[in-house]
Amino acid sequence: MDKELLGKLITRARRRRGISCEELANGVCAVSTLLRTEKGERLPDFFVLERILERLGASGNKLEFLHDERAYELYYLRERVEESLTQRDYVEAEAALTYYESLPEGGQPLHRQYICKMRSVIAGEAEGQWKRAALLLEEAVGLTIPAFTWSGPDNRPLGESELVLLLMRLQAKAEGKESLPQADNDRVLAYIGKHCVDREAYANVYSKAAWVLGNLALKRQNREGALSYALLGEGILADNGWLLHLPQFLDRILSLAEGEMKREWKKQRDALRQLYAEYKEPWETGQIALWKNYRQQEIYLLSELFGQERGVRKKSQQELAEELDIDQKTISRIENGRFKPKPGTFRKLKEYLGLDREIVSTRLVVDDWELLEEERQIAGQGQYRNIEKGKALYLHLKSKLSLDYRENRQYVQFQDAFFAKEEGEISAQEAIDKCWEAFAVTRGDLGQEQIDRVVLSRMEATIINYIALRYDELERREEAIALLEKVKAGYENSRVDTRYHYVGVSLVYEHLSCDYERCGYFKKSLSVCDKAIHFELECKKGRSLGYLVDQKAYTQGNMDGNHTIGKRCYQQAYQLHKLMRMERSMVSLQEAYQKMYHENIN
Repeated sequence: MDKELLGKLITRARRRRGISCEELANGVCAVSTLLRTEKGERLPDFFVLERILERLGASGNKLEFLHDERAYELYYLRERVEESLTQRDYVEAEAALTYYESLPEGGQPLHRQYICKMRSVIAGEAEGQWKRAALLLEEAVGLTIPAFTWSGPDNRPLGESELVLLLMRLQAKAEGKESLPQADNDRVLAYIGKHCVDREAYANVYSKAAWVLGNLALKRQNREGALSYALLGEGILADNGWLLHLPQFLDRILSLAEGEMKREWKKQRDALRQLYAEYKEPWETGQIALWKNYRQQEIYLLSELFGQERGVRKKSQQELAEELDIDQKTISRIENGRFKPKPGTFRKLKEYLGLDREIVSTRLVVDDWELLEEERQIAGQGQYRNIEKGKALYLHLKSKLSLDYRENRQYVQFQDAFFAKEEGEISAQEAIDKCWEAFAVTRGDLGQEQIDRVVLSRMEATIINYIALRYDELERREEAIALLEKVKAGYENSRVDTRYHYVGVSLVYEHLSCDYERCGYFKKSLSVCDKAIHFELECKKGRSLGYLVDQKAYTQGNMDGNHTIGKRCYQQAYQLHKLMRMERSMVSLQEAYQKMYHENIN
């Protein structure tokens, strides 16, 4: 997506929500910066752009970011702070924040806000100084939304991060013996419903609000109200397939529920907790960390991208420098991450290497954020085999897309092939051929033998996975395995943490574990299953856990020739499906279990 279209996307979303430029920019950037962004004249830095999108009710998880080394360093520094706090290593967290504060960016409003927020966590959790925590949060809130109060009318646009800040402030006040009047609980939830238009942003903030309001209910000895909020919080997390904060919600439900309800929830909680213990992931207890974020953004490095593309084309730095009339040292510094290319140099490199990718892009090039949400719904319908509904949504979306852009042409070619195959209009081989044509729209002559040398985009990874599925259908599983192993190597060889390529990596792990088992490579299958389960737990994603536990038990049984020992694993998988609302998977597993063991799985 180029700067001009991104500007149109922001402008359209802003006008649709009735937000002025002054309101959107307030505390985040200069109005002139926002105006230039909307006109397509410039791109703000990553953190400013993220906050602008949040205030428009959108989720940055729908974007793919091409970072220079500096932006990635700051992003990763935040990860270091948050990991230290997760481990309750408050000394290390403070050291990282002190370093952050010393950087040139440390005094800028959004970075200062982050530093204050995280220091409030240390003040409250490590030192028990809740009043100081509240003061730090007051400073953080004041940087972008000064004088905000839940109790009065306030129509300022609030971003996901800002709403979480307000909830943290509310929690800190409650810990400091201040509390919110009962009548204002609905107002808190109403604010969230109004400002979090995106489903992911809404789930993140609403679940945290449910926790805070549940705390307040407990302080008033209102166990029924606290249970109600706990069920709401657990429900919205499970519906989105997230594990973030789910352990605490499950423990709270068990502490408040009674009778049969408690017994059923205990089965689900224990199934998940057992998995955490097996893979040595900490089962979080006590208060949930409101500051923890859910991020599934795709992140690519400028330096890595240019180096990969040059290598694929078998060009030396010297040859590229001569052909583009650019100093070789400049290219070397870009690829080593020591230099951010100027706009003109960036454009030259992009055009020469045939790249569409800008600093920020989406899976589709559109000027309406709602079309990106439609694309997500279509993917979901395909995943759950609702082909008729998915195709109807797709045809509507297709009518709105401009085919002047390669991303859109690739998407349309792939979806046309997908639905044609699902409806029996073309053969598996024809689908494979059409999908390779779709892949070539953005990757040109890149052949299968070179895929391990690049990091694929979400869309490219989806296409390759579908090609591998069709190889499976034609009993060409060795070809499918070879292809998926190449994609896996490309992701794992990247300098970017694999968590920031969740969709592609998750697809590959799941598919490989299954194909290895079918080809009799049982140890490889078990190894990839273990890697996949650990990856899902690290990424706080739960929707695939039941399938992976099921797959692991089935593979182990085939390897040993004894499926009896897998009974408990199948039961665990069933409860994980139930926890994540995977009803079709529950039915399938129940039927298979009944045939295998002649008893009810539950």
